[in-house]
Amino acid sequence: MLCGLRVRSDLPLPGLLPWSGDDRLVDLSIRLGEVPGRLRDGPADYSLVQVAEDGRCRFAFPTVAAYLVSADGRDIVIAPANKVDDTAIRTFLFGTVLAIVFQRRGLLPLHASCVRVGDKAVAFAGDSGIGKSTLAAILWTRGYQPLADDVTVVDTNAHGGPAVLPSFPRLKLWRDSLEHLGHRIEGLEMVRPSLDKYQLPVEERFCPAPLPLAGLVHLEMNRKAPPGLNRLSAMQGLARLNMVLYRPRLMLRLGTQTQQMGQFLRLLGVVGGLQALRRPETPGEWGEVEALLPVLAG
Repeated sequence: MLCGLRVRSDLPLPGLLPWSGDDRLVDLSIRLGEVPGRLRDGPADYSLVQVAEDGRCRFAFPTVAAYLVSADGRDIVIAPANKVDDTAIRTFLFGTVLAIVFQRRGLLPLHASCVRVGDKAVAFAGDSGIGKSTLAAILWTRGYQPLADDVTVVDTNAHGGPAVLPSFPRLKLWRDSLEHLGHRIEGLEMVRPSLDKYQLPVEERFCPAPLPLAGLVHLEMNRKAPPGLNRLSAMQGLARLNMVLYRPRLMLRLGTQTQQMGQFLRLLGVVGGLQALRRPETPGEWGEVEALLPVLAG
């Protein structure tokens, strides 16, 4: 199960939650097979992404794999490169490829990690390397349940308001972050063979059910910013759009920018806007963030 979807895959996907829903047909099929080298006569043709007239999308990272996503986001075909490790294939599958799938299915992927606070969800968004996963891991060690890491998928049309769909019970952390948290890397799966980054299993305290999104925070590097939350104006929030949405250029290439911009603006209206928070870096600052969680989920 992934983000509420029943998944069938030829590629091993360790760590995914077992399907516990009804006996409906598979929602997402992942197959190993042939992927055309080029989608001809498409409206978008870039170095890594091509979009065909019929809505199919091809994404390829030459040394890893080529991926073909159906127009309805129900089918993925993967053509691995020679002698490539499955972990590298899964890295792009669980990143850019699934962002294409979610956009095709009318969902909103945010570049954020997300934790449960009471009966609601709070997401921490920001640019790569800002510390989203590290903050989620710290909160996990303090008893909070993660829902998503790096890619937080929001169903903006959920009954009762926008809801976060739980992804998979893993946190992606660099070696120094793991060591700081007291975790050894032995036995952990690498995110990619070329990266000193690892998958930390968090099954013991993972939230498997969708939760309403109550707060959206943008983590920032500015050490001169005052501590605590800073509510951003609508224009300030839009200025950070490229760091809050996951792979925003895909919107343009897939032609979903109008849909996703509308979803994002509606989401900001529900959660009370985007808020800024200086990146926490010390135990004291992590404690300050924990103290803010009830406010964010209120």
